Amino acid sequence: MEINTILYLLFYFFIYSIAGWMLESTYRSLIERKVINSGFLHGPYCTIYGFGAVIMFLFLDGFENNIVLLFLMGFLVLTAWEYVVGVLLEKIYHTKYWDYSHSFCNIQGRVCLLNSFYWGVLGVVFIKIIHPFVQDLTLSIPYHWLMAGDMALLAIFATDFIISNGKVRGLDQQFAYLKEITENIREKIKEIKKAREEESKDEEIIQTLKEALEELKHKQDILKMNLYKQSIRLKKAFPTIQSDKINEILKKELDLTVLKNRIHKKNKESKK
Repeated sequence: MEINTILYLLFYFFIYSIAGWMLESTYRSLIERKVINSGFLHGPYCTIYGFGAVIMFLFLDGFENNIVLLFLMGFLVLTAWEYVVGVLLEKIYHTKYWDYSHSFCNIQGRVCLLNSFYWGVLGVVFIKIIHPFVQDLTLSIPYHWLMAGDMALLAIFATDFIISNGKVRGLDQQFAYLKEITENIREKIKEIKKAREEESKDEEIIQTLKEALEELKHKQDILKMNLYKQSIRLKKAFPTIQSDKINEILKKELDLTVLKNRIHKKNKESKK
């Protein structure tokens, strides 16, 4: 594949990723009457749309003159793409980001007949209407501007992916650490109770234990807030997400304002 082709495909990937994010975020924000940032990443792009667009361009372009075949190929190719992405996300992140289990004629909840029909329609609309327009605009961009735009967008995207991927993959580690701290808090409370019950109780030891307990609770608050915020972010982006850990965190219905105030108060005390 020539470098020119790669540059154009990369540009199409970013254009459609951003367009997909805008459409989905706007639609869901209007439906849910609150601002929704759709997609796995923090930035304004849904990569599944970008990859999907490139796949349609590569696989469906040859069927432009036969709408029936174009629809069927869009139906099959994009359904296969959605299924593969679903499997990969589940394997890598141990989380099911969408679930069509309750939809008619679905395959393991990863794809369903209605969505596949929409993919077929999208394939026709994309090849016949959308992409020719976008392609004409893209071809009018000077080559050096196209290359500069690709490099800038790639740098931003790569940075966002590394940060977002690290946060999601770190959820398991943070969750395990939170459980460890919670257990340490229980043990510390038992130690304080035992020290108070002893006849030769030492107030200095009790005070030291109390300070250690407060420090553990401070760490617990910070972890809870981070986990809760990340879980809400993922739940908003993927309403049907299936994750035992995320569900367990969200069930707590934490008051972030109370947590922030406690954390802020403790940080101020530590600086004194």
